[in-house]
Amino acid sequence: MNGLMKEYTLVHHGGKTYRVLEDEAILSHAAKGGLSPWEAQRDALEQGLVPHRYLKNLEAISREEQIRLCTSRVFVAGCGGLGGVVITLLARLGVGHLRITDGDVFSSSNLNRQWLCNVPSLGLAKARVARDTVFEINPLIEVEAATEVITANNISRFLENMDLVVDALDNLPTRFLVFEASRRARIPFIHGAVSGWWGQVSTFLSDSPFSLKDIYGNETSRDSTEESMGVLGPTPSLVANLQVFEALRLLLGKTPAYGDRLAYFDGETGILEHLPMKGDQDP
Repeated sequence: MNGLMKEYTLVHHGGKTYRVLEDEAILSHAAKGGLSPWEAQRDALEQGLVPHRYLKNLEAISREEQIRLCTSRVFVAGCGGLGGVVITLLARLGVGHLRITDGDVFSSSNLNRQWLCNVPSLGLAKARVARDTVFEINPLIEVEAATEVITANNISRFLENMDLVVDALDNLPTRFLVFEASRRARIPFIHGAVSGWWGQVSTFLSDSPFSLKDIYGNETSRDSTEESMGVLGPTPSLVANLQVFEALRLLLGKTPAYGDRLAYFDGETGILEHLPMKGDQDP
């Protein structure tokens, strides 16, 4: 750490003066000390040194809260329209450990909405593209990427040691599988889904009396009418941003905005409604 103390510069921001480090100094410290980049940035923050990339996070959050983000672990299920945005923003926030999975590859139909999809990435595994993009965005964090389809046999492995699960899936059977496994593991679950102009977000804490069935009932697959609506580019971007705000609140120990209720967005009218779960209205 003494080496890092020689590398900082003083930067004035928001009426305060910070001791700021560039990525290169942190990565060099990690290499010399046999540390992972994540460990090196954690050490820096704990010593009052701020990676320059997080300076604009302060004062919206405190340095102590930034440390909390940098030591958090999030599993993102899906790397497509929702997942690509979620993964990108969590990396920029500095969430220290991301575990991501998607068994699909990018195709031309993804180009209208999926942030990680571009012409050079067509035909490539979504999870691998997401991993490489994270390293380009933030080399100070850790990311584990799997190209596996989520099943009952591997879901426990994906959830191991995670603090939070973000649902960025596009099919109900897998969504229910991940939700039930998250509940058994007592890990908070942030649900997101989109169709056409419309999207929704809901949060289920480990002790919630509600479940995905309070949203979907006995449905086991997407309705054909819903399938025919397509997905507009802004819809998953907006819903994923709401999911990341919720993830930020939960990781920092704040009250979730969408706990046990459904935030429903109508892009045609611009209205965002908070709808109570079934049972909330019971006497």
